[in-house]
Amino acid sequence: MAFAVQPSIAAPPGRAPRARRSPRRTALWRGLAGVVGLALVLEIVSRSGLVNPAFLPPFSSVLTKSVLLWGEADFRADVLATLLTYLYGMLIAAAIAIPLGMVLGLFGPAYRAARAVIELMRPIPPVALVPLVLLVLGAGLEMKLVIVVFAAVWPIMFNTLYGVHDVDPYAKEMARSFGVGRFGVVRRVVLPSAAPFVMTGIRIASSIALIVVITVELIAGGAQGIGAFISRERAFSDAESYLAVLAATVTAGLLGLVINLVIGWVERRWFSWDSTTREMS
Repeated sequence: MAFAVQPSIAAPPGRAPRARRSPRRTALWRGLAGVVGLALVLEIVSRSGLVNPAFLPPFSSVLTKSVLLWGEADFRADVLATLLTYLYGMLIAAAIAIPLGMVLGLFGPAYRAARAVIELMRPIPPVALVPLVLLVLGAGLEMKLVIVVFAAVWPIMFNTLYGVHDVDPYAKEMARSFGVGRFGVVRRVVLPSAAPFVMTGIRIASSIALIVVITVELIAGGAQGIGAFISRERAFSDAESYLAVLAATVTAGLLGLVINLVIGWVERRWFSWDSTTREMS
């Protein structure tokens, strides 16, 4: 029996094959295009007089003010105070939530015993605790840390718990069949399998923590912080102070974007093997 050989189709002469563009690079360019488009729309709306410039200054003026604020030592100290509070709060929340989520995920009786308390405390808005914590600790770093930790613990703890529950039971049984002890199974099987879920929880908690830090600084005041800076500036009614408030708000948004990009890079760098991490990135 003779088989016909299909001729290969060559690319036209002088035309190189088109390289496939990375999905992440495509998403990055689309996001950048969206930001530039929004900035142009805000600039046109303000410059054209469709909206009162006193209410919505041109975006270029806000951006220029944001850059000029970085030249002021007081504003840099406020940004540093916010970032340090965010960092300390995330570290404390992770140190509490990850072991707690592991224990609740590994031991069913412990989860059932703590479930009522968890379901009672989880719906409480973190900002609602501001008056109580302010009364007990005062308007200092400790007050902000307590509220930030309370807000950031839940996403990390529940994602850790879900990650522990998602571990393949056959993988644990196989480890035990090779003589690995209970602690060894947790260290070698459970922790690596749950790590992508933990990182997802950290990413979610990161955005919440930064929002809560700035909100608490804005409500409770205090010596330093981006929220405290906004609170001080909005006490004045002049246009320059209003512009400074908008510039500080833009700075807070940029900080959140940078933090999210850094955590996303960590996920892709260390957990790219996990399908959940790839989809979230």
